[in-house]
Amino acid sequence: MAVNGVKGEVGFIYVIRDNELKRLYLGKKSYFGAGVNNKGKESDWRRYKSSSKVLAELFKVRPKSEFDFICLEQYKTKGTLSYSETWSLCHVEAPTSDYWYNTLIEKVSWNVKESITQRHKDRLNMVLDWADSKEFI
Repeated sequence: MAVNGVKGEVGFIYVIRDNELKRLYLGKKSYFGAGVNNKGKESDWRRYKSSSKVLAELFKVRPKSEFDFICLEQYKTKGTLSYSETWSLCHVEAPTSDYWYNTLIEKVSWNVKESITQRHKDRLNMVLDWADSKEFI
């Protein structure tokens, strides 16, 4: 995973692309531990692959060359790191998409049985367009 470094950053958002099954996984990784025993110590980010149990099993039986590891962005605060992961997973509607391995967002599982409707998206965009035109946002 190509990452510029850790100076002033707390972690990064990454995507793993499974080139054989044409699926994706999005996650976050902190550069330093936050727990009682490892607070402030450098994490395993250099060798880290994923917290996904499904991907862990795939990595055992398939070569690394079948996957791409992509760093999307680094962030300076833990709050922004968590928010950016959540925002990204919501943006792509990961829990209802067949393209994403992600089924949880921030370790929360909703019983989602349908995608966000196009009407919902269109109406929300209309509200945002209206608010933007009125310099509301």
